[in-house]
This record gives sequence, structure tokens and C-alpha cells, in this order.
Amino acid sequence: MDNTTYIALSRQSSLWNQLEVVANNLANVNTTGFKGSDTLFAQYVFRSNNDDLTFKDKIAFTNDFGLVRNLSQGAFNFTNNTYDLALQGEGYFEVQGKNGGANTYTRAGNFTVDSTGQLVTQEGAPVLSTNGQPITIPGTVGEVMIQGDGSIINKQTNATIDRIRVVRFERERDLKQITGTVFGAGDQQPIDVPNPKVAQGVLEASNVNGISEMTRLIALNRAYGDVTKLVEEEHDRKRKASDLFSRQMTA
Repeated sequence: MDNTTYIALSRQSSLWNQLEVVANNLANVNTTGFKGSDTLFAQYVFRSNNDDLTFKDKIAFTNDFGLVRNLSQGAFNFTNNTYDLALQGEGYFEVQGKNGGANTYTRAGNFTVDSTGQLVTQEGAPVLSTNGQPITIPGTVGEVMIQGDGSIINKQTNATIDRIRVVRFERERDLKQITGTVFGAGDQQPIDVPNPKVAQGVLEASNVNGISEMTRLIALNRAYGDVTKLVEEEHDRKRKASDLFSRQMTA
């Protein structure tokens, strides 16, 4: 296999990874609190030791080495549901880990109250308060109001029931994605946001632009097809050259 094919295959592999990322973004265009991703690329330069005059000095390969998450805030959708919450600006809601595991973090605030009165995520994981404990809404409480700082207020008595914890991280991009909207902190310690901005009756939409991602998907498919055609044409060129050489040797 010569350098032309190596370069083409490196590009083809990178395009395939990009296609998978864009497809995942499109699949989550309507997922509450989802943050889109993109691939990171770098040029890998390799010094050639062969006699091919076309690639005498250096060969540049495509090297995709990771993902970068788009941390921009998504648009707000107003639902007027009591336990639909959105964060304006920085921060994550803290969620209790499964089976005693490490706590996780999310911006998807489509919460609900389970049969025991606990405030939970759509997956049933308890949302944590500023004291690190699950939040319980007493059954005797009627309508509640959730203030901007995360305080849950009994509208009838104006008493504070609990306060939702909102945290941030020094290295936000180092958070490990567990599912589409749930992240692990790894070795980082969460830092309480001193003045969180929690909006009630609102959900943060995915920050993925469906039209832009569809345009990218079409362009990537075309680029992948072009590289595939280049590989096929290079194979035909070498086959024809080999056939011609064989005929000349036997003539």
C-alpha cells in the first residue's frame, strides 16, 4: 500500500468518526439539556524514506484525537410545569449516584416527584439539596414555588422546604459524559455557585442546531464518497500499471 492510499484512508477514518458525532448530535436535537460535540483534528506529519518524488520529504496525515463539547446555553422552552427547571448561565444540578456510587451532574431539569415524595430525574435518581441529601416534598404541601437561588417554597405558608444545589467546575470540559445529559466529575470537586439562576416552568433545549448539523452531515457524506472514489481510482491505476508492465515483460 503506497502513501496515497495511506493518506486517503486516514482521511476516510476521520470522516467516519465525524459522521458518527454529527449523527449523535442530530439524534439528540430534541433532548433537554443536551450539549453537542465535535471532533478535534490535527495534522500528523511523517517523514518519508521512500523514493517517491511526489512525497519525497514529508507526508501529512489526518489525525482526529478527541471530542470537544459545545458548552453554549440552549434556548429556553416554557412549559409552566412546577418541577421543570432550567439554569441560566453556569452550573449543573447535582444528582445522587446509583447504588452508592459517585454523584453525577446534569443541566436537564425535567424533574418530577416520585411516589415517596422525592424530587427525581427522569431516570429516577434523587436530586440533591445544598446539604447533600435528597430533596423530599412533603405530601401535605400543595403548590410550591422554586426561586432563582434554588429554594423550594411552600406557597401556602411561605416556608422554605429545601434548596436545590447548583455547582460548577474549574475544568468544565474535563467532565466525563456518562449519558447524553449526565456527567461525572472524575477527580474534580464540585464548587457551589454562589448566586445560581434557576428558572421554574422552563426547560433548556438542546444547543444543537438541526439545520446546521444536517448540512454538515450531507457535506461529510459527499467528502467520504469522494475519498472512497479516490481510493478506488488509485487501486485501478496501480492494477492497470501492473497489467501494462506484465505485458511489456512478456512481449
